[in-house]
This record gives sequence, structure tokens and C-alpha cells, in this order.
Amino acid sequence: MKRHHLLATAAMILFTAPALSLAQTPAPAKTATEKAQTAQQDMTFAEKAAISDMFEIQAGKLAQDQAKEQGVKQFGSHMVADHTKTSDAMKAMAQQKSMTLPTKLDSEHQQKLDKLRGLKGDQFDSAYLQGQMDAHQTAITLFRQQAENGKDADLKRFAEQSLPTLEQHLRQVRDLRPNVASAGGAQQSTSFEKMMGKDVYGENGKKLGDVADIILDAQTGKATQVILNRGGVLGIGAKQVALDYNLLRSDGDRVVARQVTEDQVKQMAEFKYDDTTVSLGKRHGGSASGSSTDHNATGHSTGAAGGMDSTQPRNPQPNQQ
Repeated sequence: MKRHHLLATAAMILFTAPALSLAQTPAPAKTATEKAQTAQQDMTFAEKAAISDMFEIQAGKLAQDQAKEQGVKQFGSHMVADHTKTSDAMKAMAQQKSMTLPTKLDSEHQQKLDKLRGLKGDQFDSAYLQGQMDAHQTAITLFRQQAENGKDADLKRFAEQSLPTLEQHLRQVRDLRPNVASAGGAQQSTSFEKMMGKDVYGENGKKLGDVADIILDAQTGKATQVILNRGGVLGIGAKQVALDYNLLRSDGDRVVARQVTEDQVKQMAEFKYDDTTVSLGKRHGGSASGSSTDHNATGHSTGAAGGMDSTQPRNPQPNQQ
């Protein structure tokens, strides 16, 4: 009987030992993978931020030399100073963390810089500010994602601290754009409501998109940007991008955008409404209804650019993407 009991106990130990051993085995492979993913995520942010700073510094220096308007020259100088500070901070952080940052622009940003080099005066001012609008919208999205989802505490803090400055830059660009005359002269007199839903073409005849909304200056009620729908079906799933209103002109039944190509529009960051956005569009959705007459919040019909009631422009809610 005793011998039978010992055999049973031995068998139990034999069959349970592997299970105990497996339960106590650590999983280093998973931990290493998670660390690698975290490092890659933060490294991607650092690389993009470094390139963004380099582009802003070099483009700002061009603005100091080639811009026509004094306000654009001053803004370029401001960009050089601010982005030199963030670039230096990123380099110091990278050195501490043994991170290797890019030392030259990628092909996309180099092409944009080369195009700016070939422009002077009004043409430069318009193209530079359009590019700054696009660049800062992209940078704000990048830094906001890092601030919310970054794993490296230092890089996350850096993104959080940099966001207010980037948002201030975007506001400055928006304030400058209505005051910068395009190469074609003064703002077009095409009535706002007639532009809603219209197709917009480049100077080469290629369609760039259709007008989904018109962004207005909150103080003056003047148009500053046109929001284009690109792709999608009946506006559903379309990407929206912002063009400088001053670049548009009427050409018969068409609306033509000067100095803008289809490739440039494709590379533009998607436009996002925020709580401060004032526009002609409907209060919800941000898409044009296509109707020939729109009404502002007081019920008055909008008219031509110079005669609309600018006291109560639309302020749509942020798009739900």
C-alpha cells in the first residue's frame, strides 16, 4: 500500500513539473518587441520634427530675402528664430538619448524649397504663405499625436510644450494671408454663394476639386480660404484641403486657381475645422449644399464679397472624421 502511494506521488510530480516550469518562464521576446516598437514610434516623430524645423528655417530665410510684403519678411524671420530654438532643443535631446537625426531635407521638402527659390515678390508671398498653412497644419497634427500617444517622456513633453507655438504660427499665417495680394491683384468680386459647389481647375486645365466651403476672416467677413473637396462620392469620404482665396479667379463658368498644381494639392495636409473657424458653410458638416443662396445666422442672404453681411458668419462645428 505504501509503495503504491509513493508511485502515485512520483507520477503527479512528473506530470505537473513541466506546467510549473512553463508558468514561471518569462517572456523576454514580447517585452523586447514592445520596446522596439516604442523606440521606432518616438524616433519617427523626432525625425519628422527635425526635418520640419530644417524646412521652416530655410524657407524663412528665403522669405527674408525674396518676399515683397514686409509682414511676410517679418514672419519669415520669426520662423527662423523660433524653429532654430526647437531644432537646438531636439538636437540636445537626441544627443542625450544617442539618437541620430537627419541632417538634410527629404525629397518632398527639398522640392518645395526649390520651387520657392524660383519665385519672387507677390508670387513668392502667396506660395510661401500657402506652404506655411499646409506645413503648420501637418506639424500640429504630428506634435498632437506625439503629445497624446508618445511613449518617451521627454519627447512627449517636448511635443506638448511646442504645440502652443505651432498653433500661434498657424494663426499668424491666417492673419497675414488676407493682406497679401496675389500675382493677379485684388480679391475677386465673384459672389461667395456662386462659388459654393463649383469645380476648381489649375491653370493647366486639370480639376483640383470642388468648393465645399469658404473660410472667412472673423473680424472683416472677407474670404481668406476656399475649402476644396477631393475624391469621395457626393462629398462622402472626400479629403478637404484649403487654398488661398486670393489665388482664385473666374474664367467664364470656371474657377481657376493660379500658381497651384494638382501635385501640390495632393500633397497638402487635410483641412480640419476648429472652434475658432468662421465660414460660409452650414453649421454642421462643413460641406457646401450646392444651393444658389446661403443664409447667415441672422437669416440675411449673403451677397457679393463686398456686400455680404459679415457680422454673423457661419461657425461650423469640427468635422467628424
